Amino acid sequence: MQALFEKLEHGVYNISRMRESAANRYKLFHIPANWMFDNGFVSQIKLASVKLAMKYMKRVSAELETGGGGPEEEELIVQGVRFAFRVHQFAGGFDVETMRAFQELRDKARSCHLQCHSQQQKFLCRSATC
Repeated sequence: MQALFEKLEHGVYNISRMRESAANRYKLFHIPANWMFDNGFVSQIKLASVKLAMKYMKRVSAELETGGGGPEEEELIVQGVRFAFRVHQFAGGFDVETMRAFQELRDKARSCHLQCHSQQQKFLCRSATC
């Protein structure tokens, strides 16, 4: 998903740069260029990327439910949050449903952190004979 998003992100930035460049040239020759900005394709792509982020976060949440804890879960959470942040920046925000998925991931990350912390405390107490 991350690799596909990177391709999508680069494609949209290339389209935007090309559109700006063409619009400037068109204006030089007094050719109307407003039609290039009215198609809404970029908006649709950004909305689709938000949906992709939501699916990604839901998948991470599902993986956290089945996992047994530990550093691999922590890395999974970091990857999920990183991806969500990149999409958030690219799209200019989340919709309500995606924000809910992010909050669910945040809550699971907190519970995972508390669980890992309590397991570490138990291990330390056993080794130090508390």
